[in-house]
Amino acid sequence: MKFLAVLALAVAAVSASAIPERDGRIIGGAIATAGQFPYAVGLITRINILLSGQCSGSLISNRFILTSAGCVNGIQSAVAVVGGLRINDSTEPGQVRMTVTEFIVHSGYEQDGEYFDVALAVLPSPITFTDNIRAVRLPNRRQVGSLFNGQQGTFIGWGRFGEGTSNSDVLRFGNSQVITNLACRVSLPTNTILDEHVCTDGLNVDINRGSPCQGDSGAPLTITDADGITTQIGVFSFHSILGCDSGRAAVYTRMSAYLNWIEQNSDVVIADDF
Repeated sequence: MKFLAVLALAVAAVSASAIPERDGRIIGGAIATAGQFPYAVGLITRINILLSGQCSGSLISNRFILTSAGCVNGIQSAVAVVGGLRINDSTEPGQVRMTVTEFIVHSGYEQDGEYFDVALAVLPSPITFTDNIRAVRLPNRRQVGSLFNGQQGTFIGWGRFGEGTSNSDVLRFGNSQVITNLACRVSLPTNTILDEHVCTDGLNVDINRGSPCQGDSGAPLTITDADGITTQIGVFSFHSILGCDSGRAAVYTRMSAYLNWIEQNSDVVIADDF
């Protein structure tokens, strides 16, 4: 992920990389605290005996992880890291790690390889919910037509926090405003933006704003709904070819367009209303 701090004019010429911390904030992204995002899932994927990767997902029940098709399509297995902040530290207190071998990829993605970018990972056994492990809520059926334009979205992940950087060892988060699909098409003229997408502006105007990056595929985009509860409205799919720190829109698979698919392929029951 990329987050650029807005520096005062007096220090505008100073490189942000030379200032690791300012007023308790980490330059390069806000670091999550334990239990802040109890639905967060890190996925360490095994493509074959030699190749591995990293992406993200979210718990939508005690058995199912929601992620992007691009994260899990064609892989052999994945280690799901739940309830912790450090994806590479298996000794972290409260962290649970499970090896996943069953994946449900949307058939449209399998045929197209670009759109219908949504998938499920099935945990081998139900996970026990704790203060740090809990499912996220999905939109209800009355929200199928909701666009969420202008609302503040929150994204999380263990991916890069800028072009040329490595994946993050610790869970990071940022905020970005949901924009119209028309504005998204203007921001990304070389990409096809469908109604089944939801976009955020990707502006790096302060340390808590920005865009997901490489390694964040499948990461959830959430809003605080009218009743004050966190609701997942997107799964990160792609960003501009100019890079995640270009200030261009970030594109997510719109969850309200796939509620029937999720209900048919998981144990989640989509509510009619909240």
